[in-house]
Amino acid sequence: MSELQKRLDQLVLRLDHMSMRVEQAVIDALRAVEESDVQAGLAVDHNDAIIDREEVEIEQECIRLLALYQPAAIDLRTICTIIKINNDLERIADLGASIGRRVKHVVEGGLTLGDSGPFGRLRDDTQAILGRTCRMLGVSEAQTARRIIEADVQIDEDYRQLVRSVLDASGRGSGGAEKAMTVINLAKAMERIGDLCTNIAEDIIFLKTGDIVRHAEAFRDAGR
Repeated sequence: MSELQKRLDQLVLRLDHMSMRVEQAVIDALRAVEESDVQAGLAVDHNDAIIDREEVEIEQECIRLLALYQPAAIDLRTICTIIKINNDLERIADLGASIGRRVKHVVEGGLTLGDSGPFGRLRDDTQAILGRTCRMLGVSEAQTARRIIEADVQIDEDYRQLVRSVLDASGRGSGGAEKAMTVINLAKAMERIGDLCTNIAEDIIFLKTGDIVRHAEAFRDAGR
């Protein structure tokens, strides 16, 4: 095994460990919302700095490998994919930290966001797609990646249903605009996590097949 391959394998392992840390951060943030635990939410926000440092170190190692080995073909594709996934994982962690900070608003608004209803469905589906995405990094299967992209459709529908229910309740004078915005902001963070999982899945498909599936419909339309 070449030295480049050894270092690439180490990078993939670091990325896998980072993904597990990111997944746990989101789980902890959503649990803090459910349990109205302000301190637990702030802990997620505080610990986000650890993930930020890891993201920078992984990117720096990618840049070093590009400069030292000037890789081509699959090795170059692997490094480019790691850089992109690394960035998306860090953005997911930022969204988890944002959710953690908003627990304070949940408590101040007297909101109860439990297991049932649109919020519970969105939370469960978000955790499921993130878990599948993080576990996919260890195997890098294009078929699994395609299923993750399909699953994001349900996240988007969950988000729309939750926003509609919140706005309907707000229009009936139930809770007020400030409470509605708190729930909508939490929902938007989860919807964005789904989008970023889709980005990662698209990058895995590119790594394994060389196909760029991002904006595929737009390219097809342009070719008509």
